[in-house]
Amino acid sequence: MPHTVYSPTERFWLAALAVFGSVAVNGAFFYGLLTQPGSLKAALTNPISLAFLVEALLVLGALAYLLGKWGVGRLSWGWFLILSLAGSMAFALPVVLLWRGRRSSTPTS
Repeated sequence: MPHTVYSPTERFWLAALAVFGSVAVNGAFFYGLLTQPGSLKAALTNPISLAFLVEALLVLGALAYLLGKWGVGRLSWGWFLILSLAGSMAFALPVVLLWRGRRSSTPTS
């Protein structure tokens, strides 16, 4: 199956997005957990933040399904889910798209 080839500029911005998702998004989450221990419980009991959380999980599931269906990444949809839940979607999406795996065929445009 042919795969998408990214230009050096596209690869740079996808890698920058992965770093931002890993450092900034996860950093803010863990900073909040450490400095305000009750904030997670408060967020989970707040109906507005809970609505955003449910929406994010629905989008995560839909995006995982579509990534698998489109075959744009070398990692499976399951890896996208694991990386997203362990990190963030801003981290997982570029990692799944840029992951270099062994290919038996030559890439086509």
